[in-house]
Amino acid sequence: MNPRIKIVAVSRLIPFFSFLASLCFPCSSPALEAERDTFSISLVQEATVKKDDMSGVPYERYTVKKDDYLWKILRDKGFIPGPNIGELLSAIKGMNTSLKNLDLIHPGQTILIPLEIVPKKSYEREVDEFFQKSVMGFSALGGVSLENYVVKPGDSISTVVMNKYAIPPHYLYNEYFDLVRRFNPTMKDLDLIYPNQVIRLPIYSPEMVRVPIETLLKQKPDKKIVLQETYPLVSGPAQEHPKTISLGRALRDIFDRIGEEWVDSGEQFIPLRSGGHVKLKADSFPTLNLRNGRMLIIDLHDELPEEIGRVIESDWQSYKVVRLAAHDNLKTVLDKIFAASGYHDVLRSGERLKLQSDIDIFLAGDWIIIPQKAVDDIIALNLISTPMEQTPPAVKRYLKSLGVTVLDYPDFFPSGKEEEERPLEKIPFEKGSCSSLPTLILRLSGRPFSSDVKIPVYQSGKTGFSLIIHADIFFSSAGRDSIIDNTGFSPDTLELLTKHGFRVLTLAGEKDPCKITELVLAFLGMEFDPRPHAFPVSSRDKARNITLIVQGISFLDKDNRKILATDTTLPDEIAAFLNQKDYRVLELGRLKGQ
Repeated sequence: MNPRIKIVAVSRLIPFFSFLASLCFPCSSPALEAERDTFSISLVQEATVKKDDMSGVPYERYTVKKDDYLWKILRDKGFIPGPNIGELLSAIKGMNTSLKNLDLIHPGQTILIPLEIVPKKSYEREVDEFFQKSVMGFSALGGVSLENYVVKPGDSISTVVMNKYAIPPHYLYNEYFDLVRRFNPTMKDLDLIYPNQVIRLPIYSPEMVRVPIETLLKQKPDKKIVLQETYPLVSGPAQEHPKTISLGRALRDIFDRIGEEWVDSGEQFIPLRSGGHVKLKADSFPTLNLRNGRMLIIDLHDELPEEIGRVIESDWQSYKVVRLAAHDNLKTVLDKIFAASGYHDVLRSGERLKLQSDIDIFLAGDWIIIPQKAVDDIIALNLISTPMEQTPPAVKRYLKSLGVTVLDYPDFFPSGKEEEERPLEKIPFEKGSCSSLPTLILRLSGRPFSSDVKIPVYQSGKTGFSLIIHADIFFSSAGRDSIIDNTGFSPDTLELLTKHGFRVLTLAGEKDPCKITELVLAFLGMEFDPRPHAFPVSSRDKARNITLIVQGISFLDKDNRKILATDTTLPDEIAAFLNQKDYRVLELGRLKGQ
């Protein structure tokens, strides 16, 4: 650290810790003063000065240890009790932008703890909730009265307390001494006290006795539900779904891909209004921290007593307990989690959501999740058992561009590509010309034809008179001469051609490419389907499948390959998907002059 910065840090720290010391040790000895100064210097040696938009204050980097939780860290460092805890918490929240929830920290996590109080920024609401439900419990603790006791020579903490109060031994050595530690955070060891030391003692009354949380957790009924170690990916006979995976691993994989935080390591401490807390081991009670602020405790083995769950949910409205049962599988567990998620909307199998873009899309799946009211972040989640049920990567990419994330679990193509995606294939066509479309259709049908043909309709050698018609497209069909006219014959000319046995299709003035395609196909006697085409994206059943609706005309070319002619400009991803369905795409576009 730069010596000049270090001096500034010391000048800020000394009055701050002196103020805290005056609260906790009004009659401190000279030896204790020396110890406190050493502690302050130690903190400064670990501190740096952060200069950013949030603040420019000295802070300490602290690595969270096992069994740590925020109020315990602040208590151990002497910040609790203190007059400015709200401001301190606000500063901590501002300096640790990745800290989503003040009551949830994990072993190994590094947090910044400011060494001087800074003004509150924009975190008052969240900090106030944490302050009211946790830190206030350590100074008020449900109305517990306190008195200061000055230690005398020969005193021990147990003799002092037992002489002052008639405390039952089982309560004395558990709850009461824990209260003493909370109200005297600088006491490292209750057995080490010295004359003239001031100790804050909770005044004992029978109303203080309450059932410890740890005892309630042990009061488990004899019946214990033990879930399977592994779960089938979907419901059904084991021989149909031989691949299994642990439930916790499956849930973690799914919610990581959804973008939610799944915590299944370490321990979590949940403060209670009474001043106590619930400690949960994350491997048995993983926590799902949702983006909407809700926190779900997943009771994997049905071990959390119902009364404890009610206490947590009543103290913290953002917490919900999700209880699992022995008969649950991955699908039923996800149903329970989504029911408790607080998401804006969750559609189940059989319900569809229509999206309108260049093409119409009907979303369906095991779950369609809409986290927020604004429909710009949608998740379609499916549990699948074969690669044929997976959504093609091309469709996933297109839906992603529309704000829809498709998650198929498990992912048989984790690289994001199928075994081999076909190269994109579109029928070459220079859009915009009336004459080019009929000739292209003729080529696709395999019919030989001639363009710009002079046809002698009437000749008389005696009179020297002849009538020659210019045909835009001329060919023979079913033994009859046929003409496709783009420029426009007069009614008299059409009548004359018909009288001489010519079949004529006039397209003059027609600007709709789809209409032209239908007319030409009908003139050629080819079968075609002009209705909107529905394409299920996978082999999943309709109730949980995504369907694309593409407007166009389908027909078979000379090689019996399927052609889809559409005036919609299709995204390359959708054209690639149609290629996988064995369709060649003919994009008609819009003709000139339309």
